[in-house]
Amino acid sequence: MTNASFALMQSPVAVAPELSQLFARMWGRIAAPGTWWTGPERVTIANLARAERGGNHDRTSSLPAAAHGAVALLAATPSATTAAWVDTITADIGLERYIELVGIVSDVVAIDTVTRLLGCELEPLPAALGGTPSQEPTPPGVKKRSAWVAMASPPIPPNVLAAVPAAQDTLIELTEALYLTGAEMANPDISKEGLHRTQIELVATTTAYANECFYRTLSHARMLSWSATATHQDLDL
Repeated sequence: MTNASFALMQSPVAVAPELSQLFARMWGRIAAPGTWWTGPERVTIANLARAERGGNHDRTSSLPAAAHGAVALLAATPSATTAAWVDTITADIGLERYIELVGIVSDVVAIDTVTRLLGCELEPLPAALGGTPSQEPTPPGVKKRSAWVAMASPPIPPNVLAAVPAAQDTLIELTEALYLTGAEMANPDISKEGLHRTQIELVATTTAYANECFYRTLSHARMLSWSATATHQDLDL
């Protein structure tokens, strides 16, 4: 357990207690041994990701050089990744360690981004817990297809971390809290937290474009068009 509170008291808008509780649970998971990284290693990855995202590119760490470099690039300039770069990193540290690392970086970046957008101070990262990584084997059916890493079928974003089930579960939990659940994604006319589906997809498309994530830009733009058409909204797309 950690003592993370995520009270988010400085927020000018009310924050659902469920969201604060989810963020606190995520901090607890970062502190604990994962599937392939120890608790201290996972907290080191989180600290480095936060530093790199904040523009501090001079941090040193006890991580293997390839892992340190991967965290730095993924946190600061993820659009600079290439298939060849991913192949080099996974050959050096292993696919599963890379997938778990990606999960930690994306968790910290997502939670820190929401915290900043709410006008709140960043939550201190947790103290690491002892213990041994579980080394849970990669599930059957996870293999290299058209994506840059081995993943489950179909090759869609929720399955990108499937080689490490714990990391995939966390990704899905955060996605459902900050975007939509699987059931909600199937509804073109849903409203959530005061926003209609078209507005949600407009924000998602704009954010993906700003982050130079062109796959997500295209997919959210398509969902925006689908929602607008299904609900008879005349949008100039």
